[in-house]
Amino acid sequence: MASQGWRGRALGVAAVLAVLALAAFAVLQWTGASNAEQARGRLAAERDLRAQVSVAAREFARALLSYDYQDLPAARATLARLSTGDFMALYDREFGAATRRSILAHKAVSQATVREVYLGEVGEATARAVVVVDSRVESGQPVREVHGSHLKLLLVREGAAWKAQEVTILSTPTPQPR
Repeated sequence: MASQGWRGRALGVAAVLAVLALAAFAVLQWTGASNAEQARGRLAAERDLRAQVSVAAREFARALLSYDYQDLPAARATLARLSTGDFMALYDREFGAATRRSILAHKAVSQATVREVYLGEVGEATARAVVVVDSRVESGQPVREVHGSHLKLLLVREGAAWKAQEVTILSTPTPQPR
């Protein structure tokens, strides 16, 4: 009789332990699913953020190296829309008048094509990218093509938009006349 009491208690303890183990397993599964869902949400948000930065870097690099002597104000307006005021002030001071005169004198038209965008750090307010650009310049001289220029960009978030604030030319291969 004593052995049946011991067995009954052992079975009762085993049943309680089994219920506790199942409850712990259920809590762990629920917590794991919740954590996985949060991780998926963070990854989706990061992917969207990186896509926005990539598009902004691509558009800016193309705008920087594309122009038509017949409508330079439109090219400048596009560039201004894609960059910060600080960048445009530097651009106008360093390149504005002299570049305009040269483009007009040669009746130059440049079309840039972005080959690749490589993203570095992407935060909530700043991002870094390297953009590889090919360009083709037509003027009174033979057509000149430059393949594989590398531009390093610092982009900043202004409201909902990403804008270029700094540009460093990492490399510009020698133009090839065509």
